[in-house]
Amino acid sequence: MLGNLTLTQHRLGSASHHATGLTDGDATGSSGSKRKRTWSRAVFSNLQRKGLEKRFDVQKYVTKPDRRQLASLLGLTDAQVKVWFQNRRMKWRHQMEAKKKEEKSKPKSKESDPKPKTCHDDNPK
Repeated sequence: MLGNLTLTQHRLGSASHHATGLTDGDATGSSGSKRKRTWSRAVFSNLQRKGLEKRFDVQKYVTKPDRRQLASLLGLTDAQVKVWFQNRRMKWRHQMEAKKKEEKSKPKSKESDPKPKTCHDDNPK
């Protein structure tokens, strides 16, 4: 297994280089201006995803100490956990909205026989 590195960091070959958010060839030419930041998409392992999802089921918003602890436990950066939770909350909200919309669009079913039959209904007097 890759240990604490995400797949993206492993592909880049250097976790410390990736942590800066800069990739090779990011200098902006001869103008001498600041280097352009290029972020690559983090690919989480199944274990990391399960850990994040499990915490999300219990806690939609994580505090900074909880976030740092979770990041350390899963071998992620604080920023990765923060962004994952932001994205997951948006996904969750959209799912809730879609569910509400679906429930509104369903026609309410009316019972075809509102009065339940009793044993006396079948017996003529």
